[in-house]
Amino acid sequence: MITVYILLRIKPGMDRSVLRNVKKLSQVRTLETVYGEYDMLIKVEIETLDALDSFIFDTIRTIKGVDGSTTLITMEVPDED
Repeated sequence: MITVYILLRIKPGMDRSVLRNVKKLSQVRTLETVYGEYDMLIKVEIETLDALDSFIFDTIRTIKGVDGSTTLITMEVPDED
């Protein structure tokens, strides 16, 4: 399982609509609104990078009101000796 954080920019006035649509997605684990350059932070768990590609391009970016996104893919932290 891959853990991913997605930062969304949302068009003015579309926050509630985007929030409702993103909450419905089964891959979403947490969803928070934030201040700054981005408007929303989503934590997603997904099986493969191909599935992530499809999720971002075919699902997230097609939601009306989403103006842009940045994706952060987590990696394992090596054990300290």
